[in-house]
Amino acid sequence: MERYRLNTKEDEDGKNMVSKRDVLFNVLSQHLLQLVSVAMLTTVRIHGRSVISLDIQGTGGDLIVVGLPNGGVSGGGGSGGVGWVQVRVASVGSSQSVLDGYKYAWHRLAHRSRFLYRHMHSWHHRIVMPYAYGTIYGHPLEALMADTVGASLALFVSGMSPRATAVFLSLCNIKAIDNHCGVCMMSRFLRSLWNDAAYHDVHHMPRRVRHNFSDLFFVTWDNMFGTHMPYAVEERSGGGLKFRILRPKPTPKTRLDPMVKSTATAS
Repeated sequence: MERYRLNTKEDEDGKNMVSKRDVLFNVLSQHLLQLVSVAMLTTVRIHGRSVISLDIQGTGGDLIVVGLPNGGVSGGGGSGGVGWVQVRVASVGSSQSVLDGYKYAWHRLAHRSRFLYRHMHSWHHRIVMPYAYGTIYGHPLEALMADTVGASLALFVSGMSPRATAVFLSLCNIKAIDNHCGVCMMSRFLRSLWNDAAYHDVHHMPRRVRHNFSDLFFVTWDNMFGTHMPYAVEERSGGGLKFRILRPKPTPKTRLDPMVKSTATAS
């Protein structure tokens, strides 16, 4: 595993601005807060009027779908039934998209707003060299606004059942740990689509905090909104890996460019 490490243990201990003991205490508190929030959310959704439980094929009502009339989906094997695989895939896909988009928007706002960065998000960036159990280290209020609100929105839109919610949120936590673990094992092609430790390590560099805001699954958001910072992963002398920032290629000037137009007029 050492051959895939992006940060040395010496860097983790020497460059980070918060002790691992303080990080561990903060993270345990964050998990407790999120556990309570999910329990409250599940209770509200079970008793809420906007959520309809449907007997999807083979699930016995395991999945909850929002926006479909009661009885509109058959639990039997008739031609009008909706397969549980299709519904689950659609539910997970919609949850991923909503949560990913929300977290990108919040993350970018937390960096662009001096108030939010100074009083909340700067906590998370005390960890300059990320490591696995420091994944959700940060201000408790930001955890509520970024994680709890974002997950709640995604779950209400997708209509997941409590069981599916537990599985989905567990996968989200695993992916967040993967992004902060400091170990890069993903191929170059997958890194162009999917977030990983190297991509997020670039964001944690002191001079690159205004780039690579994609926070969980896809890097599409940075590519769409012009906040992507290209990089290359290389072998580090002495073992392990390192990343190198690649300067974006300058855009070639066209005849519509004012400088080109003035030069042509002068000639």
